[in-house]
Amino acid sequence: ETESGYLLIETDTGLVTVNPRAARERIAFEALLAADQPVSQPLLIPETVRMSPPDFARLKNYADVVRKLGFSLEEFGTDTWKIDAVPQILGGIAAGGVLASLAADIAEAGPKRGGARGREELIARSVASSYAGASRKLTPEGATKLVEELAATAMPYVCPRGRPTMIFTSNRELDRKFAR
Repeated sequence: ETESGYLLIETDTGLVTVNPRAARERIAFEALLAADQPVSQPLLIPETVRMSPPDFARLKNYADVVRKLGFSLEEFGTDTWKIDAVPQILGGIAAGGVLASLAADIAEAGPKRGGARGREELIARSVASSYAGASRKLTPEGATKLVEELAATAMPYVCPRGRPTMIFTSNRELDRKFAR
């Protein structure tokens, strides 16, 4: 069961509505880019992922960046990758799906490269999206932790794709909407 709701936080001056998926994306994105030495989680059984030739070639062009963010992967034939480890944040998420999303995001970005940092941000954004999309419903403790982690990020108001992570509605606006 996946989550579909929002978190509501009451403040002295109004309500803050938090989108947990967007919040998780921001947290994961910043964690991936901040790590000098990313923490990888070895897979108990290496995963192989077969891709179409164009997707394989796209990922091959970005393999150095993918490895820098914590993946351990190697070519396994002409159109297959063998994955031995993933970034720790992705523990429990199928690596094949993440690689397919990476290839699609690289294709969507087109030929523009944006330098090494732009390539890194593209891959981190894609991985963060895969992580956020695989998350489950929050417990009250998990919600508190999510909000604390979001508040600790450098850019807590938007996800890496530019969508809001939270929206503030003032008490004045609420009173106006309820004709009070």
